[in-house]
Amino acid sequence: MDEVSSIPFQSPGGGMYWKPRVEAEFKPYLNQSFRSLEDGIEFYREYGRKSGFEIRRHTEKKHEDGTVLLKHIVCSRAGSNESKMDVDFEDFSSISKKRRRTVSSRCGCKAKVVFKFDGLKGYNVLSFAEEHSQFLVSGSGKQFLKSNRVLGLAHKKLVFDGAKANMGPNKTYNFAKELCGSYSNVGATCTEFKNWSRDVKLYIGDRDAQMIIEKFTDKKEMCDGFFYDYAVDEGGRLTRIFWADVIGRRNYDVFGDVISFDSTYSTNKYNMKFVPFTGLDNYKKCVVFAAGLIAKEDIDNYVWIFEVFMKCMIREPKCIVTDQCLAMKQAIPTVFREARHRLCMWHIMKKFNQKLTKCISKMDDFKRKINALIWSIDIDPATFEVGWKDVMKEFKLESNEWLCELYNIRESWIPAYYADDPMAEFYLRYESAMDKQRHTNARLNYEGTKSMPRMDTPLLLERDAAELYTRTMFYEVQKEIMSSCYDMGINSISEEDGVKIFSIKDKKRHGKIFEVKHAYLNNDVQCTCRLFEKMGIVCRHDFFALNQADVTKIPRHLVVNRWTKGAEMRHSLQFKEISEQCNAIKVTNRKLNDIWYDFQSCVSLAGLDGKRLDYLEGKLKELKHSLREYSWKSDTQNKNDVMEFFVGSKIPPEVIVKPPIEGRNKGCGRRIVGDYQKSISQRKKKVPRLCNMCKKIDFHDARTCPLKKTLQQSDV
Repeated sequence: MDEVSSIPFQSPGGGMYWKPRVEAEFKPYLNQSFRSLEDGIEFYREYGRKSGFEIRRHTEKKHEDGTVLLKHIVCSRAGSNESKMDVDFEDFSSISKKRRRTVSSRCGCKAKVVFKFDGLKGYNVLSFAEEHSQFLVSGSGKQFLKSNRVLGLAHKKLVFDGAKANMGPNKTYNFAKELCGSYSNVGATCTEFKNWSRDVKLYIGDRDAQMIIEKFTDKKEMCDGFFYDYAVDEGGRLTRIFWADVIGRRNYDVFGDVISFDSTYSTNKYNMKFVPFTGLDNYKKCVVFAAGLIAKEDIDNYVWIFEVFMKCMIREPKCIVTDQCLAMKQAIPTVFREARHRLCMWHIMKKFNQKLTKCISKMDDFKRKINALIWSIDIDPATFEVGWKDVMKEFKLESNEWLCELYNIRESWIPAYYADDPMAEFYLRYESAMDKQRHTNARLNYEGTKSMPRMDTPLLLERDAAELYTRTMFYEVQKEIMSSCYDMGINSISEEDGVKIFSIKDKKRHGKIFEVKHAYLNNDVQCTCRLFEKMGIVCRHDFFALNQADVTKIPRHLVVNRWTKGAEMRHSLQFKEISEQCNAIKVTNRKLNDIWYDFQSCVSLAGLDGKRLDYLEGKLKELKHSLREYSWKSDTQNKNDVMEFFVGSKIPPEVIVKPPIEGRNKGCGRRIVGDYQKSISQRKKKVPRLCNMCKKIDFHDARTCPLKKTLQQSDV
């Protein structure tokens, strides 16, 4: 259950009000003084954040010199938009037109605080209305309040650094969630991350080429080992650029005997080709020596970038591995006099038949046996190695260089070598996916409580439905209520033993007749369309009968809990203990949320001021030192304890259930197209057909016939 943030009570007039449940130290009181107006507003904003509501600056009274004498700060849900929400029965024609669905968060809340200027003393609280006319946001919904969605300096740096790691704002937001422990601890939503990313792009605008050159110039000034070069066309536009830092140049000196030059990457905005020079380090891991951008894949651009590469690295590599680009093939010997040029293995493997047909007389037999060996998931590495050698010997391919190279890298592409992948990783991803689902649910719950959808009829039944159902389900119910007003007609009415029987003609269903039985005693309704039994919502025919009986609220026995707001809070008694445990966990999570918020506030307050950052850094180091000492005194953790914490399970003393072997699912590896897929693809191909309008055999029908368009234009 969510933590309750407000206490409900009933006024003498029968209205319901809610008081925030918050510690006294955060609560305003009469004659409370503040040094400035902004201090008072910030205090009230923090009060609202902890209580579960937003604030809004309202009216003010100023002196002729501009000094604010009185300032009203109200709940964000103060005021009303009733003029936009109400619909009159006389305006049925406008309802039939499609309109954008809009919501309003205004509900006439009277909660507010008024600050009064008190001369040199600052500002005092003149009046304070504590009661709210709506239920306050509680528990998991608080994270979506604007006061809890502040993108601080730490967030911005994370988004910016994420972009450097080729992570968009969505991925960066998910990454921030993992760092913070939960979405509620991030302190902002994905929308704020996206907006900041957008603002950065707008700031760069069309100045990005110049900015990168200036950036490289600064790098060169700071480190003479940094190398870059570029070229522009007659109009001064960047056409090609190359760069390498001191570490890349050092790595080339050590590992640059064989390099790979790949031009298969494209940038998004300008469609320039990104061309990295890479190799393998002493761990057989990919290492980047240098990189460039070229506007076009032609001989001139390749010669230029190879020449600049040689100017930067001085010596030639022994071997260059590339794809089968003809322009690259001609450019390489122009610059590299001694280096060997080899083709990439991936491109050669695509020509399996072409490379082996001349070597094998029975290609079909060879492919059948080698595929049975390669694609099998039921053999171990030792069995594969024996089977490979047997096939090579049978077809006399032991000395085939291409196949030998494939065998040497067998661990990177043979399924038999993937049988030991840990299954625990799957569950960790599953838990993360569940967390995201629950976060989405919390967000929708919050949005459903802070605003009211627009009413399309003046029926109180519709307003009751808006209070009961989630936003998504309300729109479904709203369709039924709308149709009950405009599409129903009475065929006959009869009565039997306290049950009124309506025979209703549904215009939307081609005049079909439906029978509804309405019991006066408990307002029970039953319709022959059986929508309630199928979907769990009251149908249009039932709503018509209820409206005829002047029923203003949906009978609660016809409201299915699973479609209502806060359905998860109305659990059965058998889950009471589990619910209490969840509440205990949420108390801890709330503390973590507050600590994270305070930390982000400190970082934001420090800003870019060097002295403040030094002060904050010193205090954090002191705190970290104290916490570390406390941690080691209280509990010594070993490596297995840490792994257990992250994975969520201990090392089993005995393995009984082994992990499954990796399967070859549809779309994985080489996909064999079956007869069914072939028939579907064949059906999608356009074939000539007889058009019923122009009576010609062509690649169109009566719907897309050119004659139809001509006739329509002539009618106009």
